[in-house]
Amino acid sequence: MALKFPEGFLFGTATAAHQIEGENRWNDWWYYEQIGKLPYKSGKACNHWEKYEEDIGLMAELGYNAYRFSIEWSRIFPEEGRLNEDALNRYTEILELLRRKGIEPNVTLHHFTSPLWFMKKGGFLREENLKYWEKYVETVADILKGVKLVATFNEPMVYVMMGYLTAYWPPFVKSAFKAFKVAANLLKAHAIAYETLHGSFNVGIVKNVPVMLPASDSERDRKAAQKADNLFNWNFMDAIWSGNFRGAFKSYRVPESDVDFIGINYYTAAEVRHSWNPLKFFFDARDAEIGDRKTQMGWSVYPEGIYRVISKMAGYKKPMYITENGIATLDDEWRKEFIVQHLQYVHKAISEGYDVRGYFYWSLMDNYEWREGFEPRFGLIEVDYDTFERKPRESAYLYGEIAKKGEIGEELIKKYGLKGL
Repeated sequence: MALKFPEGFLFGTATAAHQIEGENRWNDWWYYEQIGKLPYKSGKACNHWEKYEEDIGLMAELGYNAYRFSIEWSRIFPEEGRLNEDALNRYTEILELLRRKGIEPNVTLHHFTSPLWFMKKGGFLREENLKYWEKYVETVADILKGVKLVATFNEPMVYVMMGYLTAYWPPFVKSAFKAFKVAANLLKAHAIAYETLHGSFNVGIVKNVPVMLPASDSERDRKAAQKADNLFNWNFMDAIWSGNFRGAFKSYRVPESDVDFIGINYYTAAEVRHSWNPLKFFFDARDAEIGDRKTQMGWSVYPEGIYRVISKMAGYKKPMYITENGIATLDDEWRKEFIVQHLQYVHKAISEGYDVRGYFYWSLMDNYEWREGFEPRFGLIEVDYDTFERKPRESAYLYGEIAKKGEIGEELIKKYGLKGL
């Protein structure tokens, strides 16, 4: 039996500016790439900045009716106080072409990268720098007219953890105190953007939510998993409404705010066990061992997790969109299976009354995957990084079939789906 999705459900794809545009020379990531603090250089990436018309044309041909992408702040303000009108015009052209092709844009204002000049001033570590963020938000609001969905930040706690807690990403800071201070300032920045944009747009935030599974049935491991879940997943979300952000060691007062929708990024599950190490906050989380296959990112695939995340996020009583869900693999049959099985669980959630209004596969095309470079292949569309030729994979057509019909057909379920779901 086919699984029909509601009328108006968005079947889209997702990308991020730095990962596909190329030549983003004015942000912090580019700087660290050039000085060798990052193992790979993004360079021309997918050359989307020049090939956006071809990419949007492919979306339309394949049948996708929505597209989530980010605006690169450093293109808009490459230097403090200097507005780049050409960049604004290019983003305007992208938005206009999406509309002409019948593709609903979903715009993210900050997807990990910031202008280098902003970071040299301390970035989001210093509350006084939020005036620069506010100016950026006010500026891009002028080109977003007609856009329904605008997200302030992508995966704020990933940004905090990778950049300020583990020092795995720029700006390579390893300080729990600074990490949670940045998180508090991101909440303040979200509140500023929400107040600026709400009324003209539906304003949301995009949260990455890995499922935290206890490593055993022991009480210590169960409590450790709960602590990891709260610290990484839910304390940030709770603070949007409560104005009280609970960090690892102290709480921070932030403005009470709101969202009009919640974007959920879901990829995998983590296995959590108790630790006696206070520097690890008394828990140890690592990629869960589920099944006998791992993606190119080293992750297990756990489709049920997307349903579990939706059911938990539904407690905030806001419309939800799956803003990222994807797999890095060279096995396109596995990608087809991944899409069908995760959409089965999304459909199950909708059938039980959860307000999920769209699904965006990550990613439209292969791209620069941050510290992992160009090896992981997430794309529905294969990219030749020497010629920039685009070639849709079979999974791109499978997902297009689902998008065009608004349903997962019986044959697809039989071939790739989970039985008895």
